[in-house]
Amino acid sequence: MAVAVPRLSEKTRISGIAGTLAMYWHLLSLDAPTVAAVWCWSFAKAAHIELPTLAPLLLAVGTWLVYVADRILDGLDSAEWEHLRQRHHFYLRHRTVFLVMGGVISPVFGWVVFTRMSPTVRLEDAAVFAVAALYFLLVHAHGKWAERWLPKELAVGVLFAAATAVPTWARTAGERLTILPIIAVFAILCWLNCVAIENWEGDDRAHPAMRWTGRHLEKLAAAAAILALLLAFFDLHDSNRFFLFLASGLSGLLLFWLARNRLRLTAMQLRVAADAALLTPLLFAAWLR
Repeated sequence: MAVAVPRLSEKTRISGIAGTLAMYWHLLSLDAPTVAAVWCWSFAKAAHIELPTLAPLLLAVGTWLVYVADRILDGLDSAEWEHLRQRHHFYLRHRTVFLVMGGVISPVFGWVVFTRMSPTVRLEDAAVFAVAALYFLLVHAHGKWAERWLPKELAVGVLFAAATAVPTWARTAGERLTILPIIAVFAILCWLNCVAIENWEGDDRAHPAMRWTGRHLEKLAAAAAILALLLAFFDLHDSNRFFLFLASGLSGLLLFWLARNRLRLTAMQLRVAADAALLTPLLFAAWLR
């Protein structure tokens, strides 16, 4: 049976060719997979190891499948429509296409994971996936019950950072403690990214702790930037980690700037820019060996 999808009243479009590409980068759920792949590669550089080309690609595909499933499920409850955003309505209108794509990609993804991924990486990935899947099921099966105990923004930020770090973490032994600070900083940035989006989209049902975080987002983003820059100078002896801490500091400053200028931007511009702010390692790619 067809679902009547309501129109959004908020101004969400971005003008121009670049704006249109950015909008569809978000609507097609390519934003989170891009961030995951970039940081997967970055963590490997921080640990001075070479990842198989397949590792960032598998992480990106797995992230995309999770985000597509989440957005489709978010849009199935008509009682929630007033709280949904353009991305959810986009998936409601095109859910058959995405369900078919997911149905085709998922078996191939599973086959590659079980035949091409090393047992150690697969085991650690499975542990992160199991925790994420449990939280995912609790949120969608029991409404806001799970979020009362663990705010969604915090859970997503930590789990996203952990999943992104697993390919490097599982292939590293002696270097694990040296890359832990950059993983922690990235988790903080992911958390602030989620809080920013929730706060800017005006959902008054957010967890009280996250509403507090949203009110102090500028200060927290600035603090994250300062922390990253301080850690950069403690790691001057390692150029890769130094540049990645600089990239993290720049991400914090960009989130700070967006928080200060949020009223000048549309909802879509803020949403796209918040994710693009996490792609800063690409600016230092030439210096990462």
